[in-house]
Amino acid sequence: MTVKRTGRPRLSGQGRRRNVRRRKKAGWSAYKRIVVAILIFGGLFLGSKIYELWQIHQDMTITVNQERELTEENQKLHEEKDRLSSPEEIMRQAREQFGLAKPGEIPYRR
Repeated sequence: MTVKRTGRPRLSGQGRRRNVRRRKKAGWSAYKRIVVAILIFGGLFLGSKIYELWQIHQDMTITVNQERELTEENQKLHEEKDRLSSPEEIMRQAREQFGLAKPGEIPYRR
């Protein structure tokens, strides 16, 4: 054991090693900080991508429903167009809306 100018005894060998070990355990090393930062940023990135994927799925569901509704409406409109373009329907519409009659018939309006 040696004495410093301060008057306190100086420990040699093991005493210093214990102090060094304590300091390393007490603080986080740069490696640990980097790993934790990478894990945090990776988790945030992954979370944002999962949220975007969920939004895309919701948009796709809405779009598929709209497509189905529009397909049904389009089918109904095609059926109505076919019905309205038949000669019998044209004659019926002409009689109801415009009061037209065949030759020899007496027009009747309601």
